[in-house]
Amino acid sequence: MTSPSSLPPTAQDVHLARQPIYDTGNRCVAYELLYRASSASTSAGGFSVDVMCNDTALHAVVSIGLDRLTGGAPAWVNIGREHLVGDLYRVFQPRDVVLELLETITPDDTVIEAARRAVRAGYTLALDDFEMKASWAPLLELAQIVKVDVLGHDAHSLALFIAPLKKYPHLKLLAERVETGSMRMLCGKLGFSLYQGYYFSRPETLGGRSLSLQQATIANLLGLLSDPEVTERALDEAFRSHPSLSYALLRIVNSASLGFRNVESIPYAIQLLGRSALSRWLLILLVSGVASRSPIAQEAVAHALARARFCELVTETMGSGDPSSRFLVGLLSRFDVLLGLPMEEVLGRLPVSAEVRDALLHGVGPHASVLGLVDAYEHAAWDDVEALGGGVGLAEAYAQAVAWARARLSVGPAGG
Repeated sequence: MTSPSSLPPTAQDVHLARQPIYDTGNRCVAYELLYRASSASTSAGGFSVDVMCNDTALHAVVSIGLDRLTGGAPAWVNIGREHLVGDLYRVFQPRDVVLELLETITPDDTVIEAARRAVRAGYTLALDDFEMKASWAPLLELAQIVKVDVLGHDAHSLALFIAPLKKYPHLKLLAERVETGSMRMLCGKLGFSLYQGYYFSRPETLGGRSLSLQQATIANLLGLLSDPEVTERALDEAFRSHPSLSYALLRIVNSASLGFRNVESIPYAIQLLGRSALSRWLLILLVSGVASRSPIAQEAVAHALARARFCELVTETMGSGDPSSRFLVGLLSRFDVLLGLPMEEVLGRLPVSAEVRDALLHGVGPHASVLGLVDAYEHAAWDDVEALGGGVGLAEAYAQAVAWARARLSVGPAGG
């Protein structure tokens, strides 16, 4: 009989995050799912890679759902030996996933035959953290994608590293840990067609060093909303001077997700929502406008919105702090990337409290711990998540935040 201490972690204890994968046009085409179960320990909880993979696969499908995490884009799912050999990946439809075979797998006859079964069933195989070894040759024939860690390579060493892979013309190459624009360009020249890394979420990718007219207008309106001496009539007049902005904001307020209908004026919106909530939607409108710049910008905006909502949900779960303030902190934490401005300059243009400034600029104050927790969760730094008090329900909150962000973009100016 299996003892309680040897049982796999419960679904509620699974941490589940995602990292976007981009194509040559810098479009987000898939997400790699990153996961680990928490326990009393701050490591993997004492469970094998295979137990973690198996538990997470079922948890994602049954409890959360891949679509909520990826919006219909393929999910790259880590696969251990037992997961592959036992055909446990079949809880997924072939069109929904890429099976990412971990580098810890030993490619013996049993594994190779299991990989053949997966390919015959229509699944796409990717080899994770690949290094050329003779024993992996049979899997190179079966896989469609190879992931290469490019961090630390120069042009010469990277070309030498991937040269043996050129013997397999059917293979696509994915460059992971792409951190600079020059590396992104080099990988493109060398034949890589898929990319992952921090380069895609850094300010240099979005460009721009000053606010657009609409962004400056929104910043001004946020200042008016935060001033109790500014009357609703004055606010109405300020919005009337920018009809396209008013239309976009009212479109959001009237969205089905908010439950309102026929809200036709800013004063009425203020009565329904209050100034604080209206300011929140203006901030969402501010970042949504950035999404039209490029596919990378659109993904960065989705990330910022999901981050804000995640901060809010985590605060509600922990039962400590003001959720609306944490939403603001989470959203503003990506404004330097979205606007291409230093954080201090961003905060200088927006009406924020000293506590929000302290969290964003110095990592201190009442909001700092939640911001640190969300940072750790997004980067799959699970030991840090445990140390910061991350508990049950984070995976569900994360999925809710991702779905919420996608819905916001669909009704905002960048949406259809």
